Amino acid sequence: MPQLLLRRARDLVIVLWVVGTVMFVVIRLVPGDPAVSILGDTATPEQLAVLRDSLGLSGSWYEQYAAWLGRVISGDLGTSISFSEPVLPVILGHVVPTLTLAVFSTVISFTVALMITLWGTVRPRSLAARSVTQVASLGMALPQFWVALIVILVFAMVLGWFPPSGYADLLTDPFTAVPSLVLPVVVLVVGDVAVYLIFLRESVTNEMSQLYLRTARSKGLSETRVALGHALPNALMPILTVMGGHFATLVGGVVIVETVFVIPGLGSLALQAISTRDYPLVQGVTLFVTLLFVVVNLLVDLSYALIDPKVRVS
Repeated sequence: MPQLLLRRARDLVIVLWVVGTVMFVVIRLVPGDPAVSILGDTATPEQLAVLRDSLGLSGSWYEQYAAWLGRVISGDLGTSISFSEPVLPVILGHVVPTLTLAVFSTVISFTVALMITLWGTVRPRSLAARSVTQVASLGMALPQFWVALIVILVFAMVLGWFPPSGYADLLTDPFTAVPSLVLPVVVLVVGDVAVYLIFLRESVTNEMSQLYLRTARSKGLSETRVALGHALPNALMPILTVMGGHFATLVGGVVIVETVFVIPGLGSLALQAISTRDYPLVQGVTLFVTLLFVVVNLLVDLSYALIDPKVRVS
């Protein structure tokens, strides 16, 4: 375990350096000057030069990169051009809405997909069980923005059950937060259930055909107990990788959902930073999301050891 953590810490540093360097170059290739965006076309060259110097945009690319890398190593991601605040507090102030959506949608999606998979496993000949794959494929094919508009039209505009947009903190104002989270979570669950369902069904079906389950069946165990007690723990190994990557993607920013429902999360923050050419904020969000991906993958690897004893031995 300590060796795994050391290897992942080394990989994290390398990945962050590579991603940060690539993003540093890419965003500077985008046409436009942040100083002009802030001060306008009427600004004098002296005013633009002073602002570029304060933003760390003066000098050659090499000088800017050396200054940026030195600040990042010391834990300073710079100051956001749009918010006029340090980048890290700005990111942390927008991560809670995205994290809330990601956690709720992941838990609900996996639970629903698991229940449908187990039900289809013990009743494989039913019409609903045979149509699961087709329905899941349809769920994956539905565009997310289209689903969002449909649920807003039906449940917010026609029925009036939930607000069409907005966000409230779940801890400070739960009575306002819960109704505002229902529709965006539903939009995410529609696609996520389809993804998890396809992987779970394939994994559980393959596991149920393994020879070692003959012993369990010979003891008189029902198909439900065979599926839950024997097949499911082994079938969860592949789906954990899918869940980890998908959860990291959600936390990295659900741009469409956050834009449609006006949720101040990481996705809308990244979109705003790109549109305003906020270099420090774009780089900070990119590094933060990369860190999340590596940490989530590490947690997935550690969970393998909890599920499969063979992994602990190796």
